[in-house]
Amino acid sequence: MTERQKMFVNFIENFIRDNGYSPSIREIAKGMGLSSTASVKNMLDRLTENGLLKRSGSIARGIEGSRMSSAVPVLGRIKAGVPVTSEENIEGYIRLGKEIYDDHFFLRVDGDSMKDKAILDGDFVLLRHTNIIHNNKIGAFCINGEITLKTFLKTPEGVFLMPANDDFAPISLAETDDFSVIGVLVMVIRALEGGYDIEPA
Repeated sequence: MTERQKMFVNFIENFIRDNGYSPSIREIAKGMGLSSTASVKNMLDRLTENGLLKRSGSIARGIEGSRMSSAVPVLGRIKAGVPVTSEENIEGYIRLGKEIYDDHFFLRVDGDSMKDKAILDGDFVLLRHTNIIHNNKIGAFCINGEITLKTFLKTPEGVFLMPANDDFAPISLAETDDFSVIGVLVMVIRALEGGYDIEPA
C-alpha cells in the first residue's frame, strides 16, 4: 500500500471499529478532509481492485476492511537452538485479520530448543520490532551477527538467553559480544493446525 492508501484503509477500519458500521462516501470525504466524493470513490475502486477492501454494491455502507491490509511479512528462519545467521529476505506474507501490524514481522522457527514453551520446529513466530525487552520475556536476538529465539534473563550473575528444553544450555552473554534485541514475541502460529498459508512475496 502507498501511504495515502494506508490512510484510507486506516480511517475506514477505525470508523468501523468505533461505530459498528462502515462509513459512507461522504463521511470518508469529510474524515479525510476531501471536498470531492468522486476522488473518494476512485480510491475505493482502486483499493477494492487491489484486494485491500471488500465492498458490496447492493448494500448501503457496504465497505469492510480486507485481511490483505494486515499481511505481515515472513523474513526467513530463526534458530531455536544454537544461534544461526538468518537472512532477512521476505519469503511471503501471512494474513492475521483486520488490525494493521506495521511494526511486526514473522520468522519461521528452526529447531526445538523452545519446545517447552510450546514453540516447535516449523512454527511461525510473530515478533514486534523493538530494541527493548523486559526480563523473562521471549524474543529474537542478534549475537555477533547471528539470530536466535530465546527467553531473556538478567540476573546478578549476568545476562543469559535461556532455552526451554533441557537438552540445550543457556547462552551466556559477554561484554565483548555484539548483542542486540530484534523483536519481542507476540504470537506463535502452527501452520498445519492454524490453517495459515504464506502468500507469495
